[in-house]
Amino acid sequence: MIATAYSTDFDTLLPALEAWVTDAEREASQAYRQESRQQQFLAGRGLLRWLVCSTWHCAAGAVSITRQENGAPLLSVGGLNWQCSISHTKGAVLVAASPEYVVGVDVERIKPRKRLAELVANYQDGFFADLSAEHWQQFFERWTLAEAVTKAEQGLLLQTLKRPVANYQTDATHEHHNDFMLCCYTPKFNESVTFQRFPT
Repeated sequence: MIATAYSTDFDTLLPALEAWVTDAEREASQAYRQESRQQQFLAGRGLLRWLVCSTWHCAAGAVSITRQENGAPLLSVGGLNWQCSISHTKGAVLVAASPEYVVGVDVERIKPRKRLAELVANYQDGFFADLSAEHWQQFFERWTLAEAVTKAEQGLLLQTLKRPVANYQTDATHEHHNDFMLCCYTPKFNESVTFQRFPT
């Protein structure tokens, strides 16, 4: 099973997650200078812990979220390592967890981007094949997929962008919510992935 949760409203999210964030995570968030970045860090950890506890009925104390050497989150539940992914951008967070399936997620605000046309042109043989820079929604579907694949593989984004997008599209689920594009990529998982909004 793979579970996901997201929020695009930090004003209601952060108070709702207060009990799901540890003191150590609050302290770690202070390493970020900007308050918005501190909030994103806390939202990601709190939402991931809530998701695991509410989906698999475990105690919050059994869920540990630390960092791997490469900076990726490391999720441990009852002493066992699970698969997870966290993505945040200004005003939104998306998380996913699974006891067994590799997963990567990304959330992006759909908005004009500097160098969008250049990016599309540079990777026409890869992720942006047959894509026009004028189609923002399609661009953000591909971009979030590239980010999610990179997180799942713990690879490099520029290397992912060079690959044929067709290799990955069937393993991805997208959702367009307000001004945000959400993507969950999970190879070898044959069931549908549902994006759960928090708080409901």
